[in-house]
Amino acid sequence: MNIREKIEQANQEVMKIMLEGQPTWVDVQPAGDVIPNMQKNMILYAGPVIAADQIVKPVRVAISGAAVHDGLAKDMQEAWQKVLAGEIVIDSGQNYGCACGAAMAVSASMPVIVVRDTLTGACGFCTPHPGGKREVLRWGYYDDTIEADLCWFRDVFCPALGAAVRHQGGINLKEILARTAGMGDENHTRQPASSMACNMLLISALTEVDVPQRDEVIRVLAANDRFFLHIMMAGVQSCTMAMKQVPYSTVLAGLGGNGVELGIQVSGMGNQWFTAPAPKILGMFINPTWTEDDILGFLGDSCVTEVYGLGGFSAIAGPAYVLMTGGTFEEARRRSDCARSLSLGEHRFAPVPWDEGKGLPVGIDVRRVVALNKTPISHGGSTLKDGGQGGSGCAVLPMEMFKGALAALGQKAMEDNAE
Repeated sequence: MNIREKIEQANQEVMKIMLEGQPTWVDVQPAGDVIPNMQKNMILYAGPVIAADQIVKPVRVAISGAAVHDGLAKDMQEAWQKVLAGEIVIDSGQNYGCACGAAMAVSASMPVIVVRDTLTGACGFCTPHPGGKREVLRWGYYDDTIEADLCWFRDVFCPALGAAVRHQGGINLKEILARTAGMGDENHTRQPASSMACNMLLISALTEVDVPQRDEVIRVLAANDRFFLHIMMAGVQSCTMAMKQVPYSTVLAGLGGNGVELGIQVSGMGNQWFTAPAPKILGMFINPTWTEDDILGFLGDSCVTEVYGLGGFSAIAGPAYVLMTGGTFEEARRRSDCARSLSLGEHRFAPVPWDEGKGLPVGIDVRRVVALNKTPISHGGSTLKDGGQGGSGCAVLPMEMFKGALAALGQKAMEDNAE
């Protein structure tokens, strides 16, 4: 079998995972108990691996806050000194199948959503979305109020969620996406329909299980129209963790930013990152006095949902978001058409009624990206340099990442073939 045949066979295997996989939310458990190889003194962050002294302020605050929350340090200053000294280990969340939204840092005691792909058995993880408060760890803030919220999530909210999900026998994420197809979600930056559909199942279960502070749990859950985002992030990770075990595949398997660099992972190269300077997410600022100078480069792992064909790749499914951030309906269509031209398949379980019933493009092939000399557009929220959300919009993914990945794939294929 020659290299081309090996690549085609590998891509068929990866696309089977992507198209036939059944990511199913099965539980909520402490990260240190369920994430493979996570250590008690480890904290995970978003995007590619980065040196500690290069980490942007919001992520530095979140990492330090997470360390204090877990008792790894007595205060923020000591926490960061321990990070610099290597006493607190930090690493990219996607290397462990754990997606970190925006500036979020995940420590061992924090509860994470556990999604299992029932096709492969692989699991993905993500902390539950914290809700609509502006100042949360996810956006690079930490103080006594946030610490109290983290404790309530750990001790009350997340155990209740786990009980509800187990009572349901698990929640299949594709069923939620299929049920809400045509309701205007692109399921990265806009997911009120998916959140409501999922929350209805959870609330129904919560009325039947014995959990503390049930009314407050239901109130917080019902008020969060972005709750499904972090579930979907864990769901995508359950697929990509299996994909990254397939040698020779050229299909996109990871995407995330750390505020300095944006990076991709490719199925055939496992956890290796291919990076470029992080572009800024532009479109709409929450405060009209803010400018491009106030925000960081692309930060967060929520864009991993786009690897599954959501967000900017399926912009036509959520044209209201594109309009809100300054685009047009035709621009939404162009973004999806671009992703479709670079993809090896499409999800047929969630057709878009106003796009001739087409499915969501999935399986970006780095060979096509380089050969056609065009890259897809990703949606996302921008982060202020001092923490907090600056706005929402989109960014063109840098070609440099894809060329680097393709060159590395080619080099590895030649080395393997020479052995």
